[in-house]
Amino acid sequence: MKSSGSNWTYLAVLVAAAFIFTAVAGANTISVRSGQSIQAAVNAASAGDKIEVESGAYRESLNITKPIVLAGKGRPLLDSGAIGSAITLRVDGVVISGFDIRSTRRTGIHVFSSGNVIRNNTISGCLDGIRLDHSGRNSIVENDVNNNTNGINLIHSSQNAIDNNSIRDNNINEESDCGIFLAYSMRNAIRYNNLSENGDCSISLRSSGNNTIVGNDVRDNDWYGISLEDYSDNNLLAENNVHGNKASGIYLDSSRKNLLNRNAASGNSNGISLDYNSNDNLLVGNNVSNNQKGLHLANHSSNNTLRDNTAMKNGYGICLTFSAGWNLVFANHLIDNGYNAYDKGLTNNWDNGSVGNYYSDLGRIFYVPGGPSVDRHPQSEGP
Repeated sequence: MKSSGSNWTYLAVLVAAAFIFTAVAGANTISVRSGQSIQAAVNAASAGDKIEVESGAYRESLNITKPIVLAGKGRPLLDSGAIGSAITLRVDGVVISGFDIRSTRRTGIHVFSSGNVIRNNTISGCLDGIRLDHSGRNSIVENDVNNNTNGINLIHSSQNAIDNNSIRDNNINEESDCGIFLAYSMRNAIRYNNLSENGDCSISLRSSGNNTIVGNDVRDNDWYGISLEDYSDNNLLAENNVHGNKASGIYLDSSRKNLLNRNAASGNSNGISLDYNSNDNLLVGNNVSNNQKGLHLANHSSNNTLRDNTAMKNGYGICLTFSAGWNLVFANHLIDNGYNAYDKGLTNNWDNGSVGNYYSDLGRIFYVPGGPSVDRHPQSEGP
């Protein structure tokens, strides 16, 4: 009669025999066919093994606690239904690629670890497509994240890269939804993603600083293209294209010391808007066109510098409301706007002492409509 320990050993051998193992450079490749269990293959694998999952539908929820490579062949469907997250990562160094991932009101890929790669998956029908909790140094690359409530969420997560993903139509079943959402998350890079129709906002930062947001195409959201709120400070926003958002293309609320450089904002209500004590920001080299307001500062947004921006064919090129004060505005090109410049604010400077702004309705001295501000050094050269 076999001992209890022998029974478990015999059972493990039977489970392993259900899969095809191929030794490659000290690691095994395990093949999983339709009708077999991916989780059983994960349980049978060793650290460093590769699990190749053939095309087909797999109705299960995976819990991964070993550093393995999980690769789909022929885009297998992994659908956890309402069981739980489709994939949960609880160990560092996992690679997930090539899957069509779905869940019912749960998370597609839920990450509690670091140093993972999530590449070339389609993730849809989830509450959160991808969610990182207290997780760092992950790479989320070339995924199609669509038709979830939220696309990608980072909570207390830092030093992650979100690159070259398609993130669209994440607006299902919730009033507050988003393409990429960061809360209390620092030093992340969000680069060269295509984002559109993601409910309230495509890229939203809350209390998140020192992040890099570069080269994203952001379109057609209910409120904002990119928003920084609740003391999201010291971020870099560069070379993003924000178009067709119903409120602002780029919106700052209570956020400071951010650099907005060479972004293009067109066809929004406001191109770039600073609101509610958004102070000490630098806006340089941005191009805003065909918005109701090109560059808009309101509600005690002060001590900001706006230079070398181009505002063309907006209702207002640069508009400062009554409580926006002590801002420095110079070397901007204001062309064919309804009002090239408008200032009802407090002691704003429209030149730096030697260089003012270029206006298509230039005079020798430019009296800024709305209040007492004067540009004493308007520029006569073209844009």
